[in-house]
Amino acid sequence: MQIATPIPDRHLAGAARLWWGAFAPPLRGPSPPIRASHGIAAIGPGGSVAGVAGFRDHEGGLLSRPPVLARLLFRPAPPTGDLVIDGIVVDRLRHGTGRALLDAAARVARRAGRPALRAEVELRNRPAMAFYAATGFAEIGRGDFGWPWSGPVAILRRPL
Repeated sequence: MQIATPIPDRHLAGAARLWWGAFAPPLRGPSPPIRASHGIAAIGPGGSVAGVAGFRDHEGGLLSRPPVLARLLFRPAPPTGDLVIDGIVVDRLRHGTGRALLDAAARVARRAGRPALRAEVELRNRPAMAFYAATGFAEIGRGDFGWPWSGPVAILRRPL
């Protein structure tokens, strides 16, 4: 598996489909374009996208032009100096892809002088909560952030 950031042009469409399919199913429609500079792709041995992680900073997140409905409905968490994980999705669980993407995000954060990584995870998403706990994240708060249908969200942080 190869980890690439920014996401290479030839993998942008595949990364967008994988990410959009996991994080915005109620919005339907084709996946909007993503910003290569705000993403990390895991490329499998066959050359397909095996996973993608987005991140948000002062310039925005992975989506380059979020759909209007997404811009209207999304509720941001409080601002932070940390690099915010804008979702991690993999095509196969428990193969190390998520951890490799998170390690790459930590390298991006260090290069940018960020003190930590932050993730905002739906409390009901137990597999994601367990993944982040296993990779050194601790809960620092809760709230109604993200999509309205997400339910309560935990704010998780891992110092670098």
